[in-house]
Amino acid sequence: MKKIIFLTKMLNMFQHLSLTSQNLVPNPSFENITQCPTGFSQIYLAVPWFQPSIHYGNITNSSSSDLLNTCELSNTEGVPNNALGYQFARTGNGYANIAEYNDLYNYREYLEIQLDSTLIANHHYCVEFYVSLANLSGNAISNMGVYFSNDSLLDTTFYHAIDYVIPQIENPSGNMLSDTANWMLISGTYVATGGEKFMTIGNFHNPQNSNADTLYGLYTNGIAYYYLDDVSVIDCTGVGVEENNKEDMVEVYPNPATNSITLTLTKGEGIVALYNVLGECVLTTSIANHKKEIDISFLPKGVYFVNVKSDTQSMNRKFVKE
Repeated sequence: MKKIIFLTKMLNMFQHLSLTSQNLVPNPSFENITQCPTGFSQIYLAVPWFQPSIHYGNITNSSSSDLLNTCELSNTEGVPNNALGYQFARTGNGYANIAEYNDLYNYREYLEIQLDSTLIANHHYCVEFYVSLANLSGNAISNMGVYFSNDSLLDTTFYHAIDYVIPQIENPSGNMLSDTANWMLISGTYVATGGEKFMTIGNFHNPQNSNADTLYGLYTNGIAYYYLDDVSVIDCTGVGVEENNKEDMVEVYPNPATNSITLTLTKGEGIVALYNVLGECVLTTSIANHKKEIDISFLPKGVYFVNVKSDTQSMNRKFVKE
């Protein structure tokens, strides 16, 4: 009977983790489209994504951010070949493209979306997205970030930098986003003030305050173009963010990790579950004799959550797979 009660509690706990770890970003990898893109400036085809510009009267006509997809066969807005370079989608068939810096004038493109639910005050939200520098970019930058707001920004300038807000999540200034071959992770944790419903992604610095590197060789212009894929915002309160500090029952090391992690449990035995940022369980195992080494070499890079459930306590930790 004790074992049945224990397994029932575990099942309820796993269901709770899955529910609270839902990605709040609809269409997170730009796969759901109303039609195949026929040219530039059609991010609005990946509903409900849009560019927060309103100077032509609506967000459709004023869009300049791009949607790229394998269904576009002219190699203008295609995947992997397109007018700006060559890159496979990180997942699925499509991704977005935005211009994030220009060394001649103050030009910006952004991506904005309304989240599936309003953020809750004092909850921790784990935020992730991936970028790759387009091959024809003349510059690379480090200033890529996320701004959460209660209402849409709907900027009315002519594609100027939205530098009057401060992004809550931002790539470190010393981490230049210059890789054209691989997808680069930008991530962070945001503690909500409550009421935030919209998410905007881009460079929120004017040209003078942007950290940029000029690229030479085959690069022919001063614009920094970035492909963008796999956006996630999950409520990770109590799932590795608000960890149990009263009694350090579980340790996870190394962190960040590459090929494996080691769990140490100071008391008893437990069942271990690993979750990705989408709330999907990617591995389950058990821990006994206070120590367990777990192979994570098969996992993609990103943030993961470890839940260890013993017969007396449920403990959560977070680690980064590099």
